[in-house]
Amino acid sequence: MGAGSSFEAVRPALVCLHGFAQRGESWRAVAALLAQRGWEVAAPDLTALAGGAGDPFDAVCDGVATLVRDVFRQTGRRPILVGYSMGGRIALEAAIRAQRLRDGADELLPISALVLESAGLGPADDGEREELRRRNEGWAARVRDEGVEAFMDWWEALPLFASQRSLPDDARAALRAGRLGNDPATLALELSGWGQHHQAGKADALACLDGLAARGVASAYLAGALDRKYRAIAEEVRAASPATTVRVVPSVGHNIHLEDPEGYARMLTDWCDSAVLAD
Repeated sequence: MGAGSSFEAVRPALVCLHGFAQRGESWRAVAALLAQRGWEVAAPDLTALAGGAGDPFDAVCDGVATLVRDVFRQTGRRPILVGYSMGGRIALEAAIRAQRLRDGADELLPISALVLESAGLGPADDGEREELRRRNEGWAARVRDEGVEAFMDWWEALPLFASQRSLPDDARAALRAGRLGNDPATLALELSGWGQHHQAGKADALACLDGLAARGVASAYLAGALDRKYRAIAEEVRAASPATTVRVVPSVGHNIHLEDPEGYARMLTDWCDSAVLAD
């Protein structure tokens, strides 16, 4: 399941990017279900892909693009790039950067589809970018000052994660343990170095989705019906990018694949079968 896995080229591989305070391991349950359906998964740790030199956001986006190219070389098929929350933002940014190359886009980021799960589209204007910068840097300072456990006590109480409080006890315990397994410096980097204020603007994101469609690359945006914020973003995508498949998933919140792994695996593979393999 890791970045160094080898793949059979029966279907395109799925490259799945995790969210904030997570690691590739967070995709394990879904990856097992996807494997039962004949799909192989690469789920890297983003900090490992990013390395330690240069601008943090450039480094993680470049690392994702390199992994995608490596999987393409191994399999001979363009993989499907899937990103959840922070991972979705990074996947989208990698696609935007490739799109700017026009004729070189498929060489830089050779994907057959892009799937965004509960992912921000970037700031609408400079004012929102500055607001996001101050917020994210404030959060980074908080985790450095208070430590991981105190920060996560606050983070998990945010309304965004309310639906996760209904998860089974073992799932909640595993989620909590994964979050607490981080160190303050890594979390601060993800907040300040990979935050939404570094993304291209929302207009660029929506233009990228249309550009993907023009190149024959399918795209989908997924949001949970219980996640008011990202459900609204899903409707923005639906209105602005008719070529993008938009699914608002009933009875789940921000992390769809955690809250309903079987339903997520079924939905994702059914869509991939129809949108990618049918071509």
